[in-house]
Amino acid sequence: MMSMRKLGLHLPQLYGGAVSSQSAAAVAASAVVTKRRQMSTKDAGAAETTKLPKTLKRVVFISQSTNVFANLAFEAWMYKNWCFDKRQVLFLWRNSPCVVIGRHQNPMVEANLPYLSSAGVPVARRNSGGGTVYHDEGNLNCTFFTARDSYNRKENLAVICRALQDDFGIEASVNERDDIIVEDQFKVSGSAAKLGRTSAYHHCSLLVKADKRQLKLALQGDKTIDSKATASVPAPVVNLSELKDDLTVDQLLTSIGRSYLHSSNDNSSLSPEQLYQRSNGYTLINPSEDWFPGLQALQEELSSKAWLHEKTPRFTITRQVTLPECIAHDTTVNVSIQAYHGHIEEVKVVGHDACPDVADLVQEVGKAMKGSQFSMNTFPDLVNRMRLPQPLRTQRVVV
Repeated sequence: MMSMRKLGLHLPQLYGGAVSSQSAAAVAASAVVTKRRQMSTKDAGAAETTKLPKTLKRVVFISQSTNVFANLAFEAWMYKNWCFDKRQVLFLWRNSPCVVIGRHQNPMVEANLPYLSSAGVPVARRNSGGGTVYHDEGNLNCTFFTARDSYNRKENLAVICRALQDDFGIEASVNERDDIIVEDQFKVSGSAAKLGRTSAYHHCSLLVKADKRQLKLALQGDKTIDSKATASVPAPVVNLSELKDDLTVDQLLTSIGRSYLHSSNDNSSLSPEQLYQRSNGYTLINPSEDWFPGLQALQEELSSKAWLHEKTPRFTITRQVTLPECIAHDTTVNVSIQAYHGHIEEVKVVGHDACPDVADLVQEVGKAMKGSQFSMNTFPDLVNRMRLPQPLRTQRVVV
């Protein structure tokens, strides 16, 4: 894979644009935040004069990090701090292996948590809605930042489809779910978005040369859980490199960047060449606290267990539990646990096979566990508490 340093040298040769330096990017980011705070609406409208017809400038940011939490934090930083009234941004990034779930999803339902934990693969919850995706360095992620009133998901996807057709001869279309489809059936990209009062972003992940075996294993979540969360919609997928053998992530990155800088979503009368000339070109960025003050706090929040689990909508999970021998010999009961935002709300026996005394015991112990964080160890913990003498088995769990 081409390194970011080599990629930075490669882009100007391909497209005649300059790649900004690290210091320039950091200064520009700080300047934009300061400008947003200090300029009045009137000043902002008069700040830019040009002989060409007025149109929004565009810039492509390319992340030098493959840390999913750093890249998601940069999305959040841009959304909170950047003003898109005069300049739109395309953020291109890739991650080391990870699973990214939507804002309103249940990680246990969507991801194979035991497998991912054993493999050291992180699970991240993003700020936008939508379904779950598997990322590795065979994916290319694209985030389109605009002002709220300039948000246009269809045009963003058209930028990608044009790049695939013009540079690689791959015919792609967009379906009713805003997925990018090839060969009329295979999904190569899904979409999600976050819309605010003044700013918005739409992002998607393109399968270029992803490990499909790991993708399948990583997304085998527990579908027996009854959840109020948004569910992912499975679809047959294909890597773009399966359609064009020599296609790489770096080639697609430069192609989409070019397509973006040569286009506009504000009905501009400028030609593609004029749009490119007017753009701010490409900038390699390092999503870090040094470059973007305040980003570290966002990264810490997004990588926390609280963010991953305590944003989970209400769910109910039922498991067959073997009672301790001291309670009943060779006896199993079905125990249901309901949780909200990751914390236990109710524990009870379901079905009619359990005797009333056992049902009362489970409910009694469950009351002591109410409010504690749910995990896959909760059921074994429930059984262990039944073995304890009466004063201890109903002692409340300290959260």
